[in-house]
Amino acid sequence: MSTEFPPLIIPRAEAMAYSAAYESAVIFACSDRGRIWMRERDRAALLNRLSTNQLEGLHPGQGCETVLTTPIGRMLDLLTVLCLEDAQLVITSPGRGPAMLQHLRKQIFFNDKVEIEDATLQLSQLALYGPLAKELLTDVGLPSASMSIHGVVTTAWHNVPLYIVTARPLGGSGFWLLAPPATLANLNRALRAAGAYTLDADTYQVLRVEAGHPVYGREISLDYIPLETGLWDAVSFAKGCYVGQEIIARMESRKRLAKAMRGLRFTGTPGLTSGGKPLAKLEADDKEAGDLTSVVESPRYGLIGLGYVRSAYLAGETPLHVAGSAVELVELPFGLRI
Repeated sequence: MSTEFPPLIIPRAEAMAYSAAYESAVIFACSDRGRIWMRERDRAALLNRLSTNQLEGLHPGQGCETVLTTPIGRMLDLLTVLCLEDAQLVITSPGRGPAMLQHLRKQIFFNDKVEIEDATLQLSQLALYGPLAKELLTDVGLPSASMSIHGVVTTAWHNVPLYIVTARPLGGSGFWLLAPPATLANLNRALRAAGAYTLDADTYQVLRVEAGHPVYGREISLDYIPLETGLWDAVSFAKGCYVGQEIIARMESRKRLAKAMRGLRFTGTPGLTSGGKPLAKLEADDKEAGDLTSVVESPRYGLIGLGYVRSAYLAGETPLHVAGSAVELVELPFGLRI
């Protein structure tokens, strides 16, 4: 028996917040991300053997992205790992904190010296994006020194410890601010008083699709492998063994991916429904050509999305369609082609 699904509600940008992300600064509540403390001697070694990147060489103040994978290289989650003096602070995708906390605890061997603690209630998280983000940090009395991507500065605001992380940018610069909930609520008000706009969830989705940032449940899932998602910086090919390494290393050595994530631009309006993930299948000459994973309405680029395109169609020589609309392949971020 067939199931009827309602039409998909496509995220659309709110004009003021969208403009502010590219012209000034916006703040975005992201406390739905999980935050996990890892402490003691083997904290880096544990995560190093479970995930794709090299974590044992990080120094305090450095950070990186790494992917937790299954034995066949499929993605459980994309993590940001921050190296501090006496701990690692691990940031998960939105909604993935409890699952990743449980997963990490299950992987502790009897001789591992590591303590894992949920930090989600101790620390709230706020994102600050836009070309004037650094200036606003200075305006509220916080350091804004340049850091490498995923770098972390330990500081204080009104005598309360606070962490500033260089995050993937949206619009302009990108920062995560982590502090106890009451302190972060006060900082939120101070940033808005200094001129930051509040970024709503729909506009955030538009900005992250424009930037080509994958999100858990869409581009990050058990359906895909990190290299297909373009997460090359989150994978080390020089480290020792980790879960899923054989599959990922084989794909890299053969220089052959089954599919790759691309930006998608629609020339019409696809007839999509909210009936699952992927949202729809890409088609070429009546054959399956990939997956549509995200779709938004952008003020700059019109109806756009992210999806996985099979290697045979990445050259763009064969016309692609999805749910009744023609599709143009676009390199990410979208601004590279426009």
